[in-house]
Amino acid sequence: MTTNFGRDVSCTDSMRSGRYATGVRLVAEACYRRLTTPRGMLYGGEEEQNYGLDITSLVGTSSAKADAASLPGRIEAELRKDERIDTVKVTIDEIATAGEISWVVTIDVVTAEGPFALQIGVSEVTAQLLGIT
Repeated sequence: MTTNFGRDVSCTDSMRSGRYATGVRLVAEACYRRLTTPRGMLYGGEEEQNYGLDITSLVGTSSAKADAASLPGRIEAELRKDERIDTVKVTIDEIATAGEISWVVTIDVVTAEGPFALQIGVSEVTAQLLGIT
């Protein structure tokens, strides 16, 4: 059985007109956007209201250790809402520098078109796409 995820304008932090994403790159970009969108920010029905998990809002909170421990499961649950994803595994590395905490979130995903790894750097201010391989 062949699968085709189609194509769309490439968009991580901003739209790149004239550049398109297809295949696993398209799904990886969708995962990144899903993890940087606050829940309830999309207009529409119930599905849109349940879209998103703003991981930047979890860094630096008073419950940061509890959030870090539960975050892999929360990310996996959020990404499994995308029917293009077959399996997902998340690992989080905490980096403490000069009293500030940040995370490197590595996400290994398998889709019908193949696997990919997504790596995101997260601080309490920003999320940065570090790479899609």
